[in-house]
Amino acid sequence: MKRLMLTTALLIIASAQAGELKLELEGKGMAGNQVRVAVYSANAPEQFPSEEKYYRGIVYEATSDRLTVRIADLPPGKYAVGTFVDNNRNGKQDKNLLGVPKEIYGFSNNARGMFGSPDFAEAAFDIGESAVSKSIHLH
Repeated sequence: MKRLMLTTALLIIASAQAGELKLELEGKGMAGNQVRVAVYSANAPEQFPSEEKYYRGIVYEATSDRLTVRIADLPPGKYAVGTFVDNNRNGKQDKNLLGVPKEIYGFSNNARGMFGSPDFAEAAFDIGESAVSKSIHLH
């Protein structure tokens, strides 16, 4: 009984300390397609913006060119988000022969790299115990 009470108390404390991320995504061509969202943690910034390695990944079906995404239970810390529209539903971002993405994409803070993806630091933001809202425009 004491173990159950302790476990319940720990779960309540853990959930009280977790934050929520609300993303407002917008981009021409999202409607009717899959939108893939990856959340990256500062605990492994070298993974940003890998399509295979991330803290949490979610796939959504977009019904319009705007999509609201809520990601709950994120421990306080520094995060970055990368997202793209998977037009052909193959699970990866298609690129041309030069490595330029053919599908629209975006990063938190609307960060853009000069010749490639931005650094983790450019896209990073903090999540505490309360909700954080971010807007990302996919190009």
